[in-house]
Amino acid sequence: MSDFSNVLQVIGAMVLVSLLVQSANRKMNANSMLLVENEFESEIAAISQEIIEESRLLAFDEATVTGFVPVDIPAGFSDIGRDIAETADKVTFDDFDDLDGWSGIVSTALSDFNVSIEVVYIDKTTGIQTNAKTTLKEIQITITNDLVRFQNTTTLKPYYFSYIRSYYAE
Repeated sequence: MSDFSNVLQVIGAMVLVSLLVQSANRKMNANSMLLVENEFESEIAAISQEIIEESRLLAFDEATVTGFVPVDIPAGFSDIGRDIAETADKVTFDDFDDLDGWSGIVSTALSDFNVSIEVVYIDKTTGIQTNAKTTLKEIQITITNDLVRFQNTTTLKPYYFSYIRSYYAE
């Protein structure tokens, strides 16, 4: 009878160890996924920061590209979007709002990221988007990656970034 109880104790111990190992594996897998997601998020933040820095180098508006001040501010500013001579290639952009509607793939050593940009006028009293021309423009950047999804789903996880630029801060 003593031999049989030893076998049961060994089986019980094996069950407990296997449960502990399974739990540890689950925790290690979750930590690995978190590390990978953090690496992607760092890369996404770097891409958005690069786009914002590129946009800050451009003139505020098409009317200010030559360095002259429009006669009527803000009514003298152009509409949001690219001008006729500008293509979808960012190297042809000469002012901040030319980035509006741009989308493309930014490739890094880590992966390819889908980027889309929208530029809007911002009402200076309410801080929200407006159709009227103002001295504030906001760039809104959305970045996704095929490998970054909401947890346990097939839905891509978008990352949003924005930057508000003032004509008078130049």
